[in-house]
Amino acid sequence: EIKRGILLMLFGGVHKVTPSGTNLRGDINVCIVGDPSTSKSQFLKYVCDFLPRAVYTSGKASSAAGLTASVVRDKETGEFGIEAGAP
Repeated sequence: EIKRGILLMLFGGVHKVTPSGTNLRGDINVCIVGDPSTSKSQFLKYVCDFLPRAVYTSGKASSAAGLTASVVRDKETGEFGIEAGAP
């Protein structure tokens, strides 16, 4: 199931606009939680190597306040993206 979830994340979803005008992004986010030594980190690190918009962070990178991320605008495309860590 982990491989299937990562595969779906790679292809993403479909951007939609509801009849009321709400814009729904097609991005799929993945949070993998499981037993130690089941290759969770290796799968995600591999994806981050070739997918430019992928963001990898782990519990080791967290503080007592938890994992942090910030939303930033891409200078080239103008689209918003997520970066690990606080600004």
